[in-house]
Amino acid sequence: MLSAGINFYTVIFMTKNMSIEDFGIVGLFMTILYILPQLISFSSIGLVSINKVKLQQNDFKYFVNTYFSFGLFIFIGIILSSAVTSFFFDEYKMLFIVIPIIAFLQYLTMFHNAELIQEEKSKLFGVYRLILTIMAFIFTYINIKYFYQSWDGRVYALVMSEFFLLMISLYISFDSLKNFKFQIDKLKFKEYLIFGLPLIFGLFAGWLLNQADRFIVLHFFSLKEVGVYTLAYSIGTIINIINQAVTNAIVPTIYNALEKKEGHKIIAKLNIYYSLFILTLSIISGLFSFWYVPLFFGVEYRNSPYIILFISLAFALNGVYRTTGSVIAFYKQNTLQMKILYGSAIINVVLSILFIPIFSMYSPAIATLIAYIYLAISSYVYGWKILKKEEIC
Repeated sequence: MLSAGINFYTVIFMTKNMSIEDFGIVGLFMTILYILPQLISFSSIGLVSINKVKLQQNDFKYFVNTYFSFGLFIFIGIILSSAVTSFFFDEYKMLFIVIPIIAFLQYLTMFHNAELIQEEKSKLFGVYRLILTIMAFIFTYINIKYFYQSWDGRVYALVMSEFFLLMISLYISFDSLKNFKFQIDKLKFKEYLIFGLPLIFGLFAGWLLNQADRFIVLHFFSLKEVGVYTLAYSIGTIINIINQAVTNAIVPTIYNALEKKEGHKIIAKLNIYYSLFILTLSIISGLFSFWYVPLFFGVEYRNSPYIILFISLAFALNGVYRTTGSVIAFYKQNTLQMKILYGSAIINVVLSILFIPIFSMYSPAIATLIAYIYLAISSYVYGWKILKKEEIC
């Protein structure tokens, strides 16, 4: 919750110290950063939690060596491609170099987070997240206030804070990276590709579901409206921070129970209780935005409260999805996950465009909410079918 509060204050600071158009550029930059860390891992980061449960210590070390080597190859390919592409965008050339570096640092952090979660070190994970949030704010403040930067100050702040966190985690707990030895294993690389291939397609679906709104808004409206959506998503992300924290706490319990062919009652209780909690919280957060947006963000963002409400509810449903979605993930039903995600993504994009004559700039937010309703319901239905099929007690 402290991280969420700092993030909220960071958003206030940025909206007060950069134009709404520059804040829109921050939003577009974040949509690219959403996909790259997962692309470096080839969407196979789920193997970390699974292998942490299934593999012996020596086997897990071998997995670490081959997995990081695999990710390093993909990162080199991405940054070389990005460097070539940057020559066609002189004004934003810096982004094409810095974003892949941030993505690679986040890829390493994602791996370690998965380790900490499965080892039930959620407190240490929370401390790291708090450190990252604090450092991101400090560097953002310094870059904008003292170096007179704008959206680029936020970009540099993220790369500095991610690197700072990596150094701390290496010193304290990131033994997997500390003991890493470059190792090529074609069979292992093939395994990671096969595992991640359906999820790579699902990653694009996830991008369409979570990030495409801002490009649709940019196409039909302007960068100013993108800034409004960036604010809505920045506040909605607070709901996702809570989702992530709760998921980190419950996934080890669910995975360990499923490994023992148990967990039916646990999953049912978690699904009901967390759904009620996160939906209530998102409604309160969305309704309160009608009060705090004019107070903290100013007249330029006066159209954002309705969007905040819709996006907060959508992200709450993302939390609802994760409880039964973890069952689908544990049994490696990647193709099923892809189908559910693409169904949601198609609903989001199609309705976003169709609703524009009716709801104008609010249409992408409404479409996103409907898409997440479909996602949560589909995950619930298929998750319980899998539990029944696997005869989970």
